Amino acid sequence: MPQKKRICFVSMEVYPILKPGAAEIAGGAGFQLVQLGKGLQARGYSVAFVVGDYGQAKHEVIDGFDVYRANKVAYDKSIIRGVLNLWRLFDGMRRARANQYILRSTRFLSFFVMFYAKLLGAKYTFMVANLPHCLRTELEELSTIFRKLYSISTKYADRITTQTQEQHDLFLENFQIQAPVVPNGIDVPPFAGPRLEAPFDINWVASFKVQKRPDKLIEFVKLLPHRKFLVVGGAGSDGKYSKIFMDQLQGMPNVDFRGFVTPDKVGEVYEIARLHLSTSDWEGFPNAFLYAWTRGIPACSLKIDPDLQVSTKDLGIVDADLASLARKMDALLEDDDRYGKMAGRCYDHVMATNSADHSVEAFMLALP
Repeated sequence: MPQKKRICFVSMEVYPILKPGAAEIAGGAGFQLVQLGKGLQARGYSVAFVVGDYGQAKHEVIDGFDVYRANKVAYDKSIIRGVLNLWRLFDGMRRARANQYILRSTRFLSFFVMFYAKLLGAKYTFMVANLPHCLRTELEELSTIFRKLYSISTKYADRITTQTQEQHDLFLENFQIQAPVVPNGIDVPPFAGPRLEAPFDINWVASFKVQKRPDKLIEFVKLLPHRKFLVVGGAGSDGKYSKIFMDQLQGMPNVDFRGFVTPDKVGEVYEIARLHLSTSDWEGFPNAFLYAWTRGIPACSLKIDPDLQVSTKDLGIVDADLASLARKMDALLEDDDRYGKMAGRCYDHVMATNSADHSVEAFMLALP
C-alpha cells in the first residue's frame, strides 16, 4: 500500500536539476518541481520523482528524494520504442508507490500519467507550465491525437493548477475547469541593495529556442554597443538554429557569452548584472524574473508581463517596440535614483508573492 502523504512528481526533464551536470539542459518547470519537493519534504511529506533516462541507476536517493528512472525520451515516433517508453513510465510510477502523482508541463504525457495514476489508485494533478497548456489553438506543435488525449486528461484530472490569474481565466474559458493559482516560488536571499556597480549592464538567460527569440537579443546588443551584456544559455532542440546565434554572440565585443550554466550556479548570473532582458514570444511565469527580482534586478521584456505585474507595479519595463525598449533600458541605467527605488520594489514584491514558502502553501491547499 502507498505510504501516507507520499507525493510523486513526474518529469522527464527534472533530473539535471536534481543532479546538476547530468545534461546541458535545465528547464524552469523542473526547477519549480524541486522547489516544491523540498518544501513538502520539510513539512513531513515523502517525496519521489519519476525522471527521464540520463544513464543513471534505476533508483537513486538524491537529497532525500527517491528518484526512479523511466524512459530516455518522452515521445518517440517509433511505435515499438513508444510502447516501451510508456511501459517504463508506468514502471517508474508503480515503483514510486505514491498517493498523489503530479505532472508539470509535457502535455503529451498528461493522458498516460493520469491513466496510470488511476490504475494505481492514486490522485492525479496537472500543473500548467506555459501558455499553450491553457489553449485549444496551438502556439507549439502538437498532433491532433495528443491534443485530444490532453483534453481527455484535463477532464479526468483530480486537479489542474495554473501559475497566474491570466492562465486561470484562459483555462476556464477554454476547458471550463476551475484551476487554482499556485504561484511559482523561489528561495529569496537577503537583499544586498541596488546593484549600481555590477560589472554587466544587462543579462539574458535562456536556451536558444525559437520561442526565446535570440534573434531579438542580437538586435539589442547592436542597438546598445556601449552596454555590457552577459548571456547564458545552452542549445535548444534545433541545434542548427541555436548555433547561428551562439556563434554570432561569441564575436560581439560587448557580450560575455558563457553558454550553459548548471542550475546550482545560475543564481550567480543575476548577482553581476543590473537589468534582466526577456525577448521571448511566450512563457508561463519565467523563473528568470523571479531570480532577477530576488536580487533587486528589474525585468525588461518585449512581451512577457505575467498578470501585468511588471508594468502595473513598476518592476521593470515592458515595451513591444524593440528600439523603444532599448532606449528605456538605457535611460533607466543612467538614473541611479529611479533604478534604486525600482530594485527595492522588485525585492519586496517577490518576497510577498513568490517566496518558496508561499508557493508550497498554495500547492498544499490545491492538492485534491
